Amino acid sequence: MGHLTELKGVEKPVTEWLSKMGWSFKSNDDLKTYERPFSKPIIEQILVEKTALINNISEEVAQHAVEMLMQNLNNPIPILGNEAFLDKLVSGVTLSVKDKDIDVLFIDFENIWENDFIVTNQFWVQGYKMVKTDIVLLVNGVPLVPIEAKQRARKGTNWMEGVRQFSTYDQRADKLYMCHCFGVACNGRITKYGIPGASSSYFNEWKNTLLDVSQPNPILEPTNDLCPTYQDKKDGLWNFDVDRLPNGEVLERMKLGIIGLLQPARVLDILKHFLVFEREEGKIVKKVARYQQLRAANKIADRVIKGDLDQGVIWHTQGSGKSLTMLYTAYKLRQSKELKDPTIYIVVDRKDLREQIGGTFDDCEFPNARPVNNIGDLKHIIKTSPSGVFITTVQKFDELGDRQDLRDNVIVLIDEAHRTQYGNYQMELQAVLPNAKRFAFTGTPIPKTHQEFGIVDQDKGKHEYYLDKYSIQDAIDDGATKPIRYTFGPTEWFLDKEKLKEGYEEITAELTEDEKKAVERRVSAWKVFLKHPDRVETLAKDIATDFKEMLEPQGYKAQIVACDKEACVLYYNELINYFDRSEVAIIFSTGHYEEGEKYELYKDHYKEDKERKKLIKQFKKRITEEEQKMGNNLKIFIVCNMLLTGFDAPIEQTMYLDSPLRDHNLLQAVARTNRPYDDKVTKLSKEFGRIVDYVGVFQNYKEALNYDPEDIGEFEDVESLVKTFPKVLDEAFKPFENIKLEDSYECTMAIVRKLSEIDHGKFENDFREVIQLWESISPHPALRESKIKYLWLNEIYEIYLEEFKRLDFDAEIYAAKTRKLIQETSKLLNFKGHLPEISIDSDYLNKLKEIKLDPSDKAEKIIRDIETVIRKNEVNSAVYVEFQNRLDDLIKQKQEESLAIEEILNQLGELYSELDEIASLPERMGFPDKGSFEFFTIIKNVSGETFNEELVREFSFEAAEKIKAKIYNGWQEVPREFDRLKYEILLLSVNPKFEELKIDGNGELMEQIMKAVLQNYKLS
Repeated sequence: MGHLTELKGVEKPVTEWLSKMGWSFKSNDDLKTYERPFSKPIIEQILVEKTALINNISEEVAQHAVEMLMQNLNNPIPILGNEAFLDKLVSGVTLSVKDKDIDVLFIDFENIWENDFIVTNQFWVQGYKMVKTDIVLLVNGVPLVPIEAKQRARKGTNWMEGVRQFSTYDQRADKLYMCHCFGVACNGRITKYGIPGASSSYFNEWKNTLLDVSQPNPILEPTNDLCPTYQDKKDGLWNFDVDRLPNGEVLERMKLGIIGLLQPARVLDILKHFLVFEREEGKIVKKVARYQQLRAANKIADRVIKGDLDQGVIWHTQGSGKSLTMLYTAYKLRQSKELKDPTIYIVVDRKDLREQIGGTFDDCEFPNARPVNNIGDLKHIIKTSPSGVFITTVQKFDELGDRQDLRDNVIVLIDEAHRTQYGNYQMELQAVLPNAKRFAFTGTPIPKTHQEFGIVDQDKGKHEYYLDKYSIQDAIDDGATKPIRYTFGPTEWFLDKEKLKEGYEEITAELTEDEKKAVERRVSAWKVFLKHPDRVETLAKDIATDFKEMLEPQGYKAQIVACDKEACVLYYNELINYFDRSEVAIIFSTGHYEEGEKYELYKDHYKEDKERKKLIKQFKKRITEEEQKMGNNLKIFIVCNMLLTGFDAPIEQTMYLDSPLRDHNLLQAVARTNRPYDDKVTKLSKEFGRIVDYVGVFQNYKEALNYDPEDIGEFEDVESLVKTFPKVLDEAFKPFENIKLEDSYECTMAIVRKLSEIDHGKFENDFREVIQLWESISPHPALRESKIKYLWLNEIYEIYLEEFKRLDFDAEIYAAKTRKLIQETSKLLNFKGHLPEISIDSDYLNKLKEIKLDPSDKAEKIIRDIETVIRKNEVNSAVYVEFQNRLDDLIKQKQEESLAIEEILNQLGELYSELDEIASLPERMGFPDKGSFEFFTIIKNVSGETFNEELVREFSFEAAEKIKAKIYNGWQEVPREFDRLKYEILLLSVNPKFEELKIDGNGELMEQIMKAVLQNYKLS
């Protein structure tokens, strides 16, 4: 039996914290005075009294208003009842009193401390069955936030047990469900919140430490000992903190979540502004804002209302709910009395994005929001200046002439601001709306974004790059997006530079140099190789095999990204050898000027908007017998540009990438695979997104699944083990012997602190030995005297697993997953062409030795990973050219079998070791900085046999000194400064001392040197 209970380990500290935050603790006995029937979740007397007080009306009138509100709890559909009830709770009802209509409010949002905030334990509600919620937060008698508290030291139970209990609320006690705002599950270690009925993956942590100071906050009172508080020097915002480990990680994660989320002002803010009921295909899904969404929306609202600054950048990574963040922001701004019915423009740069954003607003039935239909419609809006939310493309502002809206309560929220919002379009938008507040939302920021929308503090010389930031890693850590794994495709079809060069030279053989350049501008030469029939045939077969083995058994879907429309069709024609035509579809734009062979090739795949939308809807759905009866058997999309951005299909798990995407386009494309996916029917839950990279451009998101089998030792005879057991138990318990073991929150914290200090490997080994001995000896009577200590060690280990092993997965979902998903790593080991993923780091070669591959495959693995490092870095450093040449020689020898594979392995290992040490190479070779080393390497690469090492070294040193003497902060943004530095290098190159290097007459060499200048001498 355990010693740490839910009451003292979780419920008691949580209620104590809440009582210091402004919630008044009332016990069951305290609440009995209100004589609430268990069949009613609302304490009606409190609600009537508060309604009368807030509205300055009689309790008789207030009673009538409350009855109107509570009628919504009779809805036979709980989710509709919840929506209607919360809407009236927030907006109030209109009553006719003595032939006069009056608006009656149930909550005072202006002066929140006029409301009644209660926290209580063991709140009973009788529905179809009795529900007992561990903790409940009541606002004016309404149970807005149910809290299920679990004990993390109890085996097999964690916060997800609370989520499972929530999932039955709508069936067991539908009226309680219809009252709730959101639910909270906590277990001593962690706090998660979400909507009752949603799966555990949609319950999130609140990680923000901001205090809500829109109203007086009790946490900031000098006598309040709840937690430390401080004012951030950068933004002036008030924050709180909790106990942390020496490395800075949060120790009290549960406490951070409780304080951060459940401040009374924040709960009311969420209730009023940050809940949506989204409708899609007949289903209603209730959503509550995540912490970064609320934080960003409130920062914007605060900046707009204060009026001191008029713009900012919101960087929330792909897949983190940016469209909903814009909705929450718009809703809060529209609700603001200070802004006096503002006009809000949601500005996008493409039709499909407008439909996506507009769809979000439509699905959530956002009031007074609509798309701008055409230029004439926008002209009318500018002329009449109506309040509301208008969704439009940025291009429409280019045709408004001298029309202007000079109001200062106009706010522009610009989606994906790294695209065409610059130049003429942005100029026209600002001309039409000169006094508007502008905020850029982006998932993939580039420098232009914060140059255009960031804030420059002229007095302090500081640049605010982001008003709010939510990074890729933040999203992965929070579970908002999934990690992305990648693997290279078959090596025999990996991009081969020689074949690429041969193919290109063959196509352009009859052309002049000028004609070749024209071809390069219009058609990239690499496409010739990518679309080689043999290559497409091989890769299509590889895709079909991979899809049928890895994805189809689980019900996941995939995208193939080809380099252009022709490649899409080539892939399609090959894939229908393996799939039914109903399983594969091409989505690309309709060409208006294609004719002849091109038209014949594409025409069967052109689709009107209606058909395209239908296919997208089908793609997002799991294939079932019902779906197949309705004609949906779609499993794979083939695309080149479309559906790479603004397209959310969580069921997509893999992207087969055969197009050399770069920068933000690459990030946006692969983000199609990282959306969380949970299927309530099959219990399938996506662990990660996956990229199969056929062109070698993908370098980010390396996440591998590692399973460490537990060692099982051999045992001696029982009697000898009985004598050994106390010593083994004492050794395992030694780190905790000074902790007072009792049923308390403080005891749990002391255990966690100690666990953070000790050697985890030793603790696991010691514990495993204790368990193995106990299981071997039990039920020997000699164990009785050790039983209490043994049980405490078990509880400590359960805490250890929860705290440090991150076992936040649902056992039911885990059990329902197919064996194919769990065994994916081994599948990759045996799947020809897909070699295992190893982190490319300083321990790479040692890790490689542990993998069971034959020498040839091991050499292939090193070759690919060296190519990965070179490809990732060659644009930044000329030194990688030499490594590529050496690697090419080894590849050739391997292919020709002119060198023993063991010797090739040795040389590859040496090459990788040198490559791994490249960061320290400039210093080891005596160069003062990386820039001078780059100059040296660039000149060396083009010099050939005439290379004069000492002279080139001297030139590189002097060039670096000249540059460093001339540059200043921001020089790289001034075009004439680039030309000035180039002139300095040219002057140095014609110095008689350096004439023999022949630098001044080599335009390509100068271009490489200046590129190195830009890369190595930037100053911010």
